[in-house]
Amino acid sequence: MTTAESNAVAAHENDASQEATILLVSQQFAHREELTQMLVGGGHRVLFPPSLAEAQARITSGDVLVVATALPGEAEFGVLCALRDSETAWHVPVIIISESADESALNSCLRLGAADALCWPVEDARLKARIKGCLAIKQHWQLLALNLDLTARAKQEAERLAASLIDLGVGMVKEKDPLQVMEMILKEAMRITDCEGGTIYMRGLDQTLRFLLVRNDMLDINMGGSTGKPITFPPLKLIGEDGKPNHQYVANHAALTGQTVNIEDAYSAGRFDFSGTRRFDANTGYRSKSFLTVPLKNERQQVIGVLQLINARDPKTGAIVRFDAAVQPTIEAFAVVAAAVLDAYRSKELGSSNV
Repeated sequence: MTTAESNAVAAHENDASQEATILLVSQQFAHREELTQMLVGGGHRVLFPPSLAEAQARITSGDVLVVATALPGEAEFGVLCALRDSETAWHVPVIIISESADESALNSCLRLGAADALCWPVEDARLKARIKGCLAIKQHWQLLALNLDLTARAKQEAERLAASLIDLGVGMVKEKDPLQVMEMILKEAMRITDCEGGTIYMRGLDQTLRFLLVRNDMLDINMGGSTGKPITFPPLKLIGEDGKPNHQYVANHAALTGQTVNIEDAYSAGRFDFSGTRRFDANTGYRSKSFLTVPLKNERQQVIGVLQLINARDPKTGAIVRFDAAVQPTIEAFAVVAAAVLDAYRSKELGSSNV
């Protein structure tokens, strides 16, 4: 490793304010050290892939690829074509620096997608300006891609919500048992979020949250409702022994505040008491992690229950992840339907619709 390359590594370790990561391929370039010093002087981290093939394989680890060569040829043209046609790396800008002033070769690089094709020697200010411009363009494409992705996801979620609500509407017309309707809603909410478990609580006149439905597909648990299996978990007290609102549990907090709570990992959420959850996990070998807890409000905006979903899964890897914020409005829409059904059931069971 040359002195300039050693300095590049040291600069990265000591300076957290570096502007960009530059992949520099310059094996056949006589001014490699001088070019490296220019890049490091610009505040950039410089990596040195041993070949064009290696740079192409590692392309997403850099912000800009700089290829310095005696004369651009088939190897450089091939990489430019491959990156241009890549679904994942097309937006990474490539700057070609040639020791030869062969305009035909430099123009070929530009036609094949290079952000710029420069002839050595290159002015320091010009190189810095070109890299800055490349970074701005790349950030623009990344932002555009993110917006397109969010738009596509929002459209997809809207379509899924519409289809689900239609199915639920048909089911509600056919099904006269409100508990079975709420089961349908819980199952659909679990399906849309691809989560492992869910619970519906009902608020009692004694200011407790009673477990009404409990499901966990991973543990094959299905209690309450049409199953006929009794739920043995004790109700959650909304009022503490001191007569004050009890925000100890996340379901309580949602019921008392009327706010949705999205927790990434229950074990590290110090705000709420998950000791009961930990005991359940210890007894079953399960790992309760992400929680989405949504209050159920009647038409008077009184909280009459809570919908809680557990352990969202990444659709690609199956790993347990945080509930997607983009899906949360969909579940809150489901909560409106669930609340309407629960309100009718609650009035019949308790003889009152008041909280």
